[in-house]
Amino acid sequence: MEFGPEQFWGGVAAVAAALAVVAGYLLGGPRVVWAVSAVEVLAVMAYVGRRFSSKAHVRRAGDGPDAAHCERCRRARERLDAA
Repeated sequence: MEFGPEQFWGGVAAVAAALAVVAGYLLGGPRVVWAVSAVEVLAVMAYVGRRFSSKAHVRRAGDGPDAAHCERCRRARERLDAA
């Protein structure tokens, strides 16, 4: 099985996160572990938000609340209205 760059860097990030938690515990105890874990969670949330924000549907300013913002959603709205 071949690994791509995403799998490699994901593995590096996972190992670094585990090492950061262990180092935090050894250096400062449970409070540092909580702080390190909080920073890791925020970093993952930022990464996921940045990665998937381009896939979100964006409404144009002139659209009303019931307007379809893309062709696929327009067809789905028409099917719902017809039913």
